[in-house]
Amino acid sequence: MKRSVWIMIITIITACCVIGGTFYHIFRYEKGFMGHGGITNMSADLEAFESLTIDANFMDVTVTVGEHFYLSCEYTEGLEPIYEIKDGALTIKQRTYGKNRWGVNKAQCSLTLTIPEEAAMSMLDVHTALGNIQLERLSASECEVSSNMGNCELKKCSFDRSDLVTNLGEISVKDTDLGEAEVSNDMGEIEMEDCIFSNMDITAAMGGVSVDAAQALDGYDMDLEADLGSVHVNNRSEGTQYHQSGDAGKLWVNTNMGSIRISY
Repeated sequence: MKRSVWIMIITIITACCVIGGTFYHIFRYEKGFMGHGGITNMSADLEAFESLTIDANFMDVTVTVGEHFYLSCEYTEGLEPIYEIKDGALTIKQRTYGKNRWGVNKAQCSLTLTIPEEAAMSMLDVHTALGNIQLERLSASECEVSSNMGNCELKKCSFDRSDLVTNLGEISVKDTDLGEAEVSNDMGEIEMEDCIFSNMDITAAMGGVSVDAAQALDGYDMDLEADLGSVHVNNRSEGTQYHQSGDAGKLWVNTNMGSIRISY
């Protein structure tokens, strides 16, 4: 059997496993998580923190710049987030309780967190099993973003090191300094616009990759490979592979099913 066929089969199996695993992770609780259907709002002023960890099953997360440390959330009963600030670290988790209501189709949880622009953040670590993640105008030493099923969007951020992962969704990055970056998507597009980075390694199983760098890449070590797709550098077709030597930085991109477009 041809290599391309094997890659397609493996990719499809991987996508099915991701979807099944995500729903198992979310719905495995005996009492379920869908709650009773009522919508509740909560908000709170927070004391200062320099590290953020969010671990949620079912939550849309927005973290952006604001006048002070502040948290607000709108959620269906049974999806209440709980938070704690200890030793300068804010931890947010999601409480899941209540009767199993598979018929409830209006379950929701949307959390917004604001951080003052002048705050020095050491770590941003956001994980959702099901939900979208949006980070805007943030600076931190390290950023780790992961969504099993949902989109990840970054705008006007700056990190020394970043790790962006989605299993099923899109990764969108605009006007952002990713620093030392690792980016991975099992099923979905990866799009970067007006971004800078020192070294970046991108892996896409099923989906295209587009990188519009706001910096010269002439001196970069580049290794671009599209198993079932094409490679384009500055609108020039390079077949399925492109290699360039350099010591100014690194850009490695590999896709199993999808095309690669690099511009600078």
